[in-house]
Amino acid sequence: MWIIRGIIIFAGSVALIWLGTKNAGTKVTFYFFNHTFPEAELNIIIVLSFIAGMIIWAIGAWIREAQLMLRIVKRKKENEKLLEEISELRNIPISEEIDDNTETEN
Repeated sequence: MWIIRGIIIFAGSVALIWLGTKNAGTKVTFYFFNHTFPEAELNIIIVLSFIAGMIIWAIGAWIREAQLMLRIVKRKKENEKLLEEISELRNIPISEEIDDNTETEN
């Protein structure tokens, strides 16, 4: 899986560099919500967009990581409870239960 991710990152980086060199020196008017940036270089806008995308992805990945860690903690607590229950069941004396069952059958 890491090979595929590496190939995608490499291809994206090459595409970004190629696009930046093709548009070198191009001036555009950039609108960002209510702000207008006249005569902004397209290269800078592309790089800033790429960085913003990486930051948004990282925040999403951290949120997902936290969700998974919480799920692991819940599972560990459930496992501890189940292990305690198994331990309690193992410690029940068998002979008393057999004696009780034979008396009720007679």
